[in-house]
Amino acid sequence: MMRQDDSRGVPGGRRTRRRLLLEGGGALAALGGAGSLLAACGNSTSAGSTVGSNGRPAGPGGLPLPRPDQPVTLPRWEQPIDSGLQPETDGEFVVFNYADYIYTKLLKDFGKKYGVSVRVEPFDNITSAITILAGGSIHPDVMNLTTDHLEQAVAAKLIKPLNLDYIPNLHKNVWPSLVSPYYDVGSRYTVPYTVTATGIYWRTDKVSEDIASMSNPWDIFWNAHAYSGEVTVLDEVRETIAMALLRRGTFDINTENPKLINRAVRDLQQLESICNVRTLDTQWQKIPEGKAFLSQAWSGDPLASVFYDLKTPSEANLLRFWWPGKGKGPTANDTFAVCASTTKPVLGHLFLNYLLDNGVAYSNFVDFNGYQPPINEIHPDALVGKGLIPETLSNTVLTADDIGPTSIQECPLTVAGQALWQNGFSTFQTGA
Repeated sequence: MMRQDDSRGVPGGRRTRRRLLLEGGGALAALGGAGSLLAACGNSTSAGSTVGSNGRPAGPGGLPLPRPDQPVTLPRWEQPIDSGLQPETDGEFVVFNYADYIYTKLLKDFGKKYGVSVRVEPFDNITSAITILAGGSIHPDVMNLTTDHLEQAVAAKLIKPLNLDYIPNLHKNVWPSLVSPYYDVGSRYTVPYTVTATGIYWRTDKVSEDIASMSNPWDIFWNAHAYSGEVTVLDEVRETIAMALLRRGTFDINTENPKLINRAVRDLQQLESICNVRTLDTQWQKIPEGKAFLSQAWSGDPLASVFYDLKTPSEANLLRFWWPGKGKGPTANDTFAVCASTTKPVLGHLFLNYLLDNGVAYSNFVDFNGYQPPINEIHPDALVGKGLIPETLSNTVLTADDIGPTSIQECPLTVAGQALWQNGFSTFQTGA
């Protein structure tokens, strides 16, 4: 059976923001029940269908599935709020989010500016967040949302169409590729929050290979006999299987071909006998502490290591990160949206604009979050020049060119595809 690290500690007490595997083994039930969930929310599309009205594959909500080279304009289920309205004041403003994923100081500053008390209502993962929101037990004003669940949230009418007149920082400060992204053309429902790439993270004093110079760096995991017990992969359905696909030269990391998924799972199962691999999502902590030597990781993990977990700054020089580059390695971003349940829609729009302010986004990144916002003013050279990261980790900082039509991203799947990937990952973890 695959070893799974039970530690869920993250910077500042944060829980992992992108856990798609529901704790307690409920993921399949949640995903399989998406159609009934959306139908109960008054969705007018064919919930759970695999083909949309335009002949393209559809998600659980019946809307077409976006791809970087096949952008989707989401239908508005109501008109956005009018322009020129005054922000609501007094009372509570609720942010539905991963715990401690926004700098508390910035939340307090926002509340002080508009005369409200800002409270974070935490969730563990997006799948459960959508279920909770649809159930109506909470009524948040804004929420964090990953792009692979956007289709469900829109079809279920859980988030409001945006009036971008209230969010000028989107066009002013954000990477052009994410001003009108493929998954939400025209930013009808969301604004971007953070970006990341998936690659390999290691310590040069523990791993002798020059991984970046290997003909196929992904092979290092299948040649890691010398590091047995000190090797980890992400505890993520999509990320971990995608790595095995990429190693074999399959760049369609949204495939729903059972032969390809099953082969990837068999390849991953080999890692138990090769290096006694562990699955975890705390690479940012384990690598600098020497509790793991070699890991699949997100580009934000080395940054979080340097910002939070090093005993001495000089240790940063021992850390390395590699990812294949645009079109060859996964990139991703998550977003913020205004909830349909909000009682403060104008203030919700202004909060999204606030997150995209240059100073706010930079402080949230460097002083607390560790995950990069897609802001034009943030450059690798500047972070190196300020001594925040060493030159050897400059490739952890993405640029606007790394996201776009030729990038590869983990996109929404059909209901059948979700089950295929989930079952494959469960097989890998259990060793069945």
